[in-house]
Amino acid sequence: MAKTKRAIAAIAVEGLDVVLLFTAAGLGGLVGSYLPGLPSAVSGALTGAFGLALAFGAMELLDSFMGSLRALTRIPPSPSSSAYGLNTKEKEEDLPSNTEDLIDRLSEAARDGAAHQAALFSGKVDPAANLLNNRKLWVGIDGTSALFSLADGAYLHYWKNNGGDFPTHEYTFVLTDTEDEPVPVTSMTQVRDLLEQQVNRQPEVEPVGA
Repeated sequence: MAKTKRAIAAIAVEGLDVVLLFTAAGLGGLVGSYLPGLPSAVSGALTGAFGLALAFGAMELLDSFMGSLRALTRIPPSPSSSAYGLNTKEKEEDLPSNTEDLIDRLSEAARDGAAHQAALFSGKVDPAANLLNNRKLWVGIDGTSALFSLADGAYLHYWKNNGGDFPTHEYTFVLTDTEDEPVPVTSMTQVRDLLEQQVNRQPEVEPVGA
């Protein structure tokens, strides 16, 4: 709120500056136009000259006053901004001094990175970014894979394949409660159909007396 008030005040000061300039120019022109006994061409030139002279003279006199007003309305820089205009954390969190704790932190960062990439590259399956781009719905497994829960026992699995010249980002439909092979998926329609098949799958009826 304070910044908004300062911004409004700064605009008002700049507006006052312009108003004073035009007022001084107008008064100078008015004085020049009333000089008696001069041809119209000379009178017109003097009118312009008087207007400019009075305007600049007034600005010189008011310069210190306007400078003080501008200083009062100047918006201070945000304390969270660095010298390069970049936002930085007020206090960086220290790394753990214990090696095991640091390894845990690195593992957590790797899992978070995999979940982030799973959401980032999900456009190959969800080009409209309606669901799979939600980072919070992905759970990282390790540094190269993550899971997206669809239903009980049904997941989308993301895997970053670094085996070729360039890494690829693969998505498969997996069922944890069966021995079915993961199915590569490339569209949300395919994901929906596979999930429907899983939901509609009827359990096998065991024969009587088995």
